[in-house]
Amino acid sequence: MSKISIVVTGTIGSGKSTVCNYLKEFGADYISSDEIAKNFINNDNRVKNLVRYFFPDYGTKEFVEKVFSDENKRHILNSIVHPFVLGYLREYKRANRGILVIEIPLYIEVRAWDIGDIVIVTYASKEILLDRIVKKWNISTNEAEKRLASQLAQEIKLLFANYKIDTSISFECTKEQTKKLWERLIAHIKEF
Repeated sequence: MSKISIVVTGTIGSGKSTVCNYLKEFGADYISSDEIAKNFINNDNRVKNLVRYFFPDYGTKEFVEKVFSDENKRHILNSIVHPFVLGYLREYKRANRGILVIEIPLYIEVRAWDIGDIVIVTYASKEILLDRIVKKWNISTNEAEKRLASQLAQEIKLLFANYKIDTSISFECTKEQTKKLWERLIAHIKEF
């Protein structure tokens, strides 16, 4: 089977991981840029030392609140971590021979166009996004709104999509949309 990389992106709470897990279930190789970033921060001394220098409180609730509320701090963190993560993803893509699904929340923001052959954007209504954020991180609606506002608007992300998946109805509906998309991609790949 031909090599192809599919980037799944979307705002916080939009169901990216859910869609990625379904694609993995259907047979794709899956990798998460957030997990790679955590691995670099925790295990690569170059990254770890820089992050600890600028963010001595890394990993705490206070750190998360600061990063989501202060654009400059977010920029510093991203400028440290993103070059390592993107380099890793590019190498991983080169070595992959199947269908690779890469979850990259900030794909559009970092302009990593060479990493994805196909872009899937997940989305849901603002009310659902806020509800998911509140429940997942056990935070107030006000804090959830700050986190959502700290990211590129979902409407803009959708402009970059080859495919869109609405995750707002139910897990079953999301899985069905993902399955149809998977079958379409497999049929397309087999043509070449």
